[in-house]
Amino acid sequence: MYVRSLLAQAGLRNEETSPGEDYGAIDIAVHLRPAVVTAQIKTRITPRRNKDETYSVSITAKWCAKWQEQKLPVYLIFVVLSRKDHGKLVIHDDRSTTWHARAYWVQVNDAKSGTIKVPICNRLDFNAFSRWDDDVTRVFTKGVD
Repeated sequence: MYVRSLLAQAGLRNEETSPGEDYGAIDIAVHLRPAVVTAQIKTRITPRRNKDETYSVSITAKWCAKWQEQKLPVYLIFVVLSRKDHGKLVIHDDRSTTWHARAYWVQVNDAKSGTIKVPICNRLDFNAFSRWDDDVTRVFTKGVD
């Protein structure tokens, strides 16, 4: 829900993969301006950050093989939940809703199985979606002079 709320806030349509239909190691499709991209979402509660300002996320060879088949960018979104008490992850006040979470991303089309590092400089926010637009545009303009 956190990622979907970020997408809605950015005005981006999205479709979540139905439970049990994780075909292609994809959890969500994001409708950007130039094309639809897909993402796998992973979540952890208060994970330890690496010294190089990244988070480590385990990925399987099966997922990597599916991502490598894609022509458009595929992203891994890593959601960090900052409260161990699930009842306090989302606070509903009279005039606002507060999520105690943050998300980061990395493109995974060429990822190798094992562990991938997700840099904290890749915060999932409005700027991220502009960068994703640019990634898609590069796919369509590659080799065009």
